[in-house]
Amino acid sequence: MSQKWVCIHGHFYQPPRENPWLEAIEPQPSAHPYRDWNERITAECYRPNSAARVVDGTNHIIQIVDNYERMSFNVGPTLMSWLEQAAPDVYDQLIVADRESIKRFSGHGSAMAQAYNHMIMPLASARDRATQVRWGIADFKHRYGRMPEGMWLAECAVDTASLEALVSEGILFTVLAPHQAKAWRPPGGAWRTQAVDPGRVYRCLLPSGRSIDLFFYDGATSQAVAFERLLADGHQIISRMIARGPAEGNEPTLCHIATDGETYGHHHRYGDMALAWALSQVEQGWNGTRLTNYAEFRAKVPATWDVQLAENTSWSCAHGTARWREDCGCNSGGHPGWNQKWRRPLRDALDWLRDQADLALERIGGSLFRDPWRARDAYIDVVLVRTPASRDRFLADHASHALSPDERVRALSLMEMTRHAMLMYTSCGWFFDDLSGIETVQCIQYAARAAELLGDSGGPAVESEFVHRLAMGKSNLATEGDGRKVWTQRVVPARVDPEKVCAHVAVHTLVEPDAGKSIDVYGYHVDFLDRIERRSGRARMVAGTVRVRSQLTEATTSLCFAGLHLGEQHVTGGVRPPPDAEVWTSILDELNTALKTADVFAAQRAIDRHFPGAQLSLSALLPGSRERVLSAVLGDAISNAEEELAIAYDTHAPLIRWLVAHDLPVPAALQTTAEATLRRRVLVNLRSPAASIHQLRAQIDEAAEVKVSLDTPEIALAASEGLRRLVERVAAHDGDLDPTALDTVVRAAEVAVRMRSSVDLWFAQNATWRLLDRLPELRRRAAAGDPTASQGVANLEHLAGALRLALPT
Repeated sequence: MSQKWVCIHGHFYQPPRENPWLEAIEPQPSAHPYRDWNERITAECYRPNSAARVVDGTNHIIQIVDNYERMSFNVGPTLMSWLEQAAPDVYDQLIVADRESIKRFSGHGSAMAQAYNHMIMPLASARDRATQVRWGIADFKHRYGRMPEGMWLAECAVDTASLEALVSEGILFTVLAPHQAKAWRPPGGAWRTQAVDPGRVYRCLLPSGRSIDLFFYDGATSQAVAFERLLADGHQIISRMIARGPAEGNEPTLCHIATDGETYGHHHRYGDMALAWALSQVEQGWNGTRLTNYAEFRAKVPATWDVQLAENTSWSCAHGTARWREDCGCNSGGHPGWNQKWRRPLRDALDWLRDQADLALERIGGSLFRDPWRARDAYIDVVLVRTPASRDRFLADHASHALSPDERVRALSLMEMTRHAMLMYTSCGWFFDDLSGIETVQCIQYAARAAELLGDSGGPAVESEFVHRLAMGKSNLATEGDGRKVWTQRVVPARVDPEKVCAHVAVHTLVEPDAGKSIDVYGYHVDFLDRIERRSGRARMVAGTVRVRSQLTEATTSLCFAGLHLGEQHVTGGVRPPPDAEVWTSILDELNTALKTADVFAAQRAIDRHFPGAQLSLSALLPGSRERVLSAVLGDAISNAEEELAIAYDTHAPLIRWLVAHDLPVPAALQTTAEATLRRRVLVNLRSPAASIHQLRAQIDEAAEVKVSLDTPEIALAASEGLRRLVERVAAHDGDLDPTALDTVVRAAEVAVRMRSSVDLWFAQNATWRLLDRLPELRRRAAAGDPTASQGVANLEHLAGALRLALPT
């Protein structure tokens, strides 16, 4: 049996970023050129680790491997939910990786569960602690199809009650930092209080009489991987991990580290490749090592040593768990002179709100559910599958009687209230430096939604008192003030109610007239009960009645709207509750008459009179569709502006080339027209399904002649996607390779690698790597005199060279 077993754990997690009213992530410009940070980190880390590169001494790829199959990992449930919808290829690969790891590691999967939404467990109520574990297990079983053996705790924050919660639900082990061991001892030996030996698994006896296994990772090496330069060399990672003597008692030694999974690619570029190299060395048995995961190791080398827990500790706070409730001094270090005194008022305000929510669940839920708390634990089944059928099953199992439609809304609102009352405790809300930080605001938004749902379910109005308590927290920024100002500036504007949904639908219908009888808007379903559309010249009018229905709580609101689109950005109109039928008919007649007589001003006056104080504009569009609709509405204006810039550039291009050739400065106005025109032409070409490689080469040469940099994130991303489409189109054909198509791909790859922009070749390399499986057969046919095969060999080898792929021998 190998004496040194190696395990590398990655904790893959992103804080929930969804707008609590939309249940969707709004565009985040700071993640440019990606839509949001989840999308960007997926491109930099989560996806690359599913097909990581192992390179040789000349930096050519010799293997493409799935890191997840060979490491230990957990992926936060809220992140997995996002991946399932937004990056299904990564999601599917994580599931496959766990199945493959079961084969690799003696029947033990590498995936661990996680307490549901990264709540600091020692600071949670007993009810929340239990639900976090139960929801984490249910989420894991739903996705991976098996019971988890281990569970990751947010920030490794732990106390005895948290361990009891894990064990009571069948969890066998968790992973902690070395300083979280208070004392440890060998079988029958005395307790030791020096730094724990991380080379084994320990048994922790609990007051209930049960026990749980604990692993304590190598803290120094984990720190070096996460925050130092150890990831610069995959070989050094393993050398550092195994640079220790054998475990006492001559048992196999576990050499293991644990870090944020984002270390491998997001925090450290190419970290996925360093990890792949490190894992491949161990897989080959380098220096007598053996690859394992935690579940396999504890099965093969059961715990015989005991450990005592250091209560209320975590891996990221030197003061235990104070970082999530006090101004303890732990922060990001980026703002000298700032304080985090706001943490205590935030914690206290949320605790007060949680208590109000718990009372409502018991008092109101007691008349709707047989057991409100058991119903909350089971509600994860609805969260995981958002369908009417799942809601029906849930209520059939847990409602105390057949619920009326109004009671259904109250029951579901209570469940959503308790969900948001847990989401508001996501640990990131306290981790960083200021009350106005995006992570903290996100938690306060969850609190706002919980307070709102409490009222919707028949509970008391709590918002005023909550904001009063929140106001005791002070921002470090004068512009942000206190918690009340943060609430007003950053929470209230994020709210979305049926009126805002109706306004969005009204504007959408005005500028995109192909709307059907119904439309889904994030977590809402909108039915048109009636609608009229009229046009007079450039002006277009739409008016109608809609029913807005929440797809989560089933709450329904009917509203009327009327709007005018006068071209480009000129949109006006309003939203109101429906009047009686006779009044509504009269309003529609008045609007119809105005448009029939081409009296746009009369229509405008009628809308102003009948829809006071609720004005429509393009800003009423909800995030996500806003950019697309604006592009369509302003398309003519944008096209005209681009055409004028192009004419100016083409007219003055000879002058610009002459100035550049003679090392003379190009005037700013001419430089701007050149940059805007050439970059746009390159983007249009790259994004075209029939992109011209010849034209792209000419465009690159022209940009060089006039000293225009094409090194922009948009061009790099477009080049990556364009090359991906070309290669995958070739790889999709099972028969002979199309010589012309393959030649086009080769020329495209050559252009891509010449570009100054950092073009992501990841997808193209993956597809080409699969194509290389055909190379031996092509070579055999070429040797037999097949000219088509000879051309295929030449093109494929040329493509592999351009993409730095090592050729199979």
